[in-house]
Amino acid sequence: MQELFRELLTFVEGNSKWWEEAAQNCADLANKRSDNEAGWMFLLCAVYHERAKLHRNIVAKMRQRSER
Repeated sequence: MQELFRELLTFVEGNSKWWEEAAQNCADLANKRSDNEAGWMFLLCAVYHERAKLHRNIVAKMRQRSER
């Protein structure tokens, strides 16, 4: 069970990094667009950042509980 927990932690942590990179790539593309085209892309970036934050929070909770 401990090994499965570590695998899950690694997986969720990797997802957090992926969401953050996706948000940055999206922002880079949005900055190259006109205002009309970039609006929805910046909204998508915000969603990606939020997903990354949720994943980071889950990782933090998992680590905290595993230390008990």
